Amino acid sequence: MVKEKSSLYDKLPLGLLAGFYFVINKNIDKGILSDAMYHEIKLMEQAALRRGISFEYLHDMGSRTIEDEKLLRETTMQR
Repeated sequence: MVKEKSSLYDKLPLGLLAGFYFVINKNIDKGILSDAMYHEIKLMEQAALRRGISFEYLHDMGSRTIEDEKLLRETTMQR
């Protein structure tokens, strides 16, 4: 059995990995980032699979992570 290479994404906390995954996908959809970023998406997906995490869960968690961060920033700026 051949062991897959690990990447930087394997070392990231799940919330950070999910946030990157969500933001990069969103920016590709908007045309802000090039199709070359699909390589990075594939590396993130491989890291998620090695952790037993579905792409849907990764996307949903990324969305929640980004929204939580926005709320935190808004609350901090109001003080």
